[in-house]
Amino acid sequence: MILTTLIRQNFYINDFPMVLHERQRVIEQNVVLNQALENKNQSLTIELNSELEPNMEILESQARYRFGLIKDGEKYYQISKAVQDQNVKP
Repeated sequence: MILTTLIRQNFYINDFPMVLHERQRVIEQNVVLNQALENKNQSLTIELNSELEPNMEILESQARYRFGLIKDGEKYYQISKAVQDQNVKP
C-alpha cells in the first residue's frame, strides 16, 4: 500500500523524470544568462576604466575654471576688463 502510494505520488502526480529534465534546463539557461551578464559587466568595467582618463581632463579644467586652481610650477595671471571712467578726459 505504501509503495503504491509512493510510486503514484512520484511518477503520476509529481511527474518525476520530467521534472528533473525541466529543472536541469532552467539551470542551464541561468548559467548561460549569468555568463552573458558577466561578459557584459567585464566590458562595461573596461569601458569605465578607459573613460576615467578623459574625465580627469574635464575635472582638471573645471577645477581651474571654477576654483582658480593651478598646478605646481605654473604662474597665475588674471586679466580684468579696463573700466572706463566718465570723468577722465582723453
